[in-house]
Amino acid sequence: MMSAPRLTLRPGEPGDLPFVLALAPRLVASAPPWRDRQVMLAEYDTLFTRALTDPEPGSAVLIASADGLPAGFTLLYWHPEDHGVFVKDLAVTEESEGTGVGRFLLDAVKRWGRHQGAAEIMLKTSWFNGRAREFYAAQGFSEDHVTLVLRLDP
Repeated sequence: MMSAPRLTLRPGEPGDLPFVLALAPRLVASAPPWRDRQVMLAEYDTLFTRALTDPEPGSAVLIASADGLPAGFTLLYWHPEDHGVFVKDLAVTEESEGTGVGRFLLDAVKRWGRHQGAAEIMLKTSWFNGRAREFYAAQGFSEDHVTLVLRLDP
């Protein structure tokens, strides 16, 4: 039987950009077929670069490591007017799936949110990502809003 990895957490820094960008394809993998994944990946390049090099006030990137190796990350935003934390993204490496890294990151989000004075944590995931929806439900999240999209052709 394999032992559970030793998990640690630290704030993201500019040198984490290659690691975070390497996980971006996992974030777009379950996008609906009408979404352009290449455009989405380019947007992540801009978003993650900014989040790690020039972060917005009230935002954070947290990096989880398993046995000393980067294993996942989350990008968070504090919304004081809503007393809520918005999890923009959370991803773990393929090797880290099922090892507790995702739960570890969500526990860190909860601590970070409580420190901010948050009343709730919000996130979005693709309707097509059943695995993520099951994971979040198992962690106590409830579905709230449904986002509907109408594509406008140029």
